[in-house]
Amino acid sequence: MTTHAIEIRRLLPADAALYRDIRLEALRLSPEAFGSAYETESIHPVGWFAERLERGAAILGAFQGSELAGIVGFVREVGPKRQHKGALVGMYVRQAARRAGVGRLLVDAALELAAQSVELVQLVVVKGNEPACRLYRRAGFVEYGLEQHALKIGGRYYDDILMAKDLVRRA
Repeated sequence: MTTHAIEIRRLLPADAALYRDIRLEALRLSPEAFGSAYETESIHPVGWFAERLERGAAILGAFQGSELAGIVGFVREVGPKRQHKGALVGMYVRQAARRAGVGRLLVDAALELAAQSVELVQLVVVKGNEPACRLYRRAGFVEYGLEQHALKIGGRYYDDILMAKDLVRRA
C-alpha cells in the first residue's frame, strides 16, 4: 500500500466490486474470524454484494488512495427490546495496511456511527487474535464472555471472545 492519507467512508452499491474483493480475501485468509465462509459467498456475483451494501449493515471502508485497505460493519438490533444495542461485524484490514492505524480509524468511525443510534456496541473476536483484542481494548471494549467451540473449521474448534462497549456515561 502507498502512504496516502486514509479516508473512511460508508461503502455504497457502486463500491460493490471492491467490497466483494476484500470480503472474499478476508474469508479466504482468515476463515476463523468470520461466521460466513469463502465457499458460501464466493458464488455470489457483484450484484449480490451491491444489494448487501444497500440494504444490510452499514459497511465502512478505509481507503488509501483508490485502494480499499480495510472494512468494518455496524448493524443495529431491531425491535423495541433490543434497539438500544448494535454490533461491529466483518472487521478486516489487509495485510499491507496493518499496524498503520487503519483498524483504529475504522473502529473509531464505526463507534461514531453507532453513537448516533445505540447505547451499547458488542463484537465477537476469535480467541488468540491478540492484535484485534488489543485494538478493541484500546477503543474501550471490555470482555464479558467466552463462547467455546463457536466455529468448527476442518475439524478444529475456535472459541469467540465476546466484548462490549457502553456508549452511555452512567453516574
